[in-house]
Amino acid sequence: MQKDYRQIQEELAKPFAPEDLEWRIQVTTKNKDKGLAVPYVTNRAIQDRLDDVVGPENWRNEYKSWHGSGKKEAQLCGISIYMEDRKEWLTKWDGAEDTDIEPVKGGLSDSMKRAAVQWGIGRVLYKMGTVWVLIEQKGSSYMIQESERYKLDRAYLDMLGKLKLTPAQPGGLQSQLTPAQDKTAPKNDAPVQQQQPQRQQQTPPPAESGKVTNFPVQQRPQWQYKIVSATIQPGMTQECMSLVLVNPDGKNTRVFSPQVKEDLAQGTELSEVKLELKKQGTVAYYMLRSYRVANPAEQAA
Repeated sequence: MQKDYRQIQEELAKPFAPEDLEWRIQVTTKNKDKGLAVPYVTNRAIQDRLDDVVGPENWRNEYKSWHGSGKKEAQLCGISIYMEDRKEWLTKWDGAEDTDIEPVKGGLSDSMKRAAVQWGIGRVLYKMGTVWVLIEQKGSSYMIQESERYKLDRAYLDMLGKLKLTPAQPGGLQSQLTPAQDKTAPKNDAPVQQQQPQRQQQTPPPAESGKVTNFPVQQRPQWQYKIVSATIQPGMTQECMSLVLVNPDGKNTRVFSPQVKEDLAQGTELSEVKLELKKQGTVAYYMLRSYRVANPAEQAA
């Protein structure tokens, strides 16, 4: 079904599940035992949201250098979406100064997050109130203690409840990295527990996450994932493949294959899939380690 501008805007602005958010410390107390936590969505979560709402082929981003501040170099990012009902591309821009660490990369990343807010992605996070959490020093920086995750999720869900908003189902990469709920969390807080989405295990798929299956056991397909799209990308040492997989419940997952293989083509059905969750700095991604082509004879027919 063709989506109009209003429907696209509403779907883009849907609040993320708490598992799909990340938090960082904005300021600390003088004795460095507590910090003010602020939520944000990663660029990969933004990309996944755009893929889900308009499709990978119907959006693009563009960067330009910007020297408006006069103090630091800065970057502009424009996110464009093709509006089928208007037969034209619509672009929204925003910018950010280069950061102190990895300046240009940080400026590009922050400018895309701000451009996404122009489309409504993650805009509701600006309504979060003040949340102070326990912190600990790691190296030269301070991190939120893992035991505080329950408190942050609760504050976020309480905020959505006051706004009468329902979060999307969890499914981003961050939902696989989020620590399990603190066992010391209060058990008698029924309203929060009713709203709290079930945590995903820290071990990555192949278990499908995010939706309850609609397939009766006896009718469930033999395949575990189907390849929606497959593209070849240049790597540091050799070419790799970027794949978008869909499970029988309709949930998309972006993964990478370290090798280019002919059987990893659009429409191929896979079973016995093993995915490995990799982290490189603040970026997390899935790597396809092994698989089996489901019913190759039927697909070749």
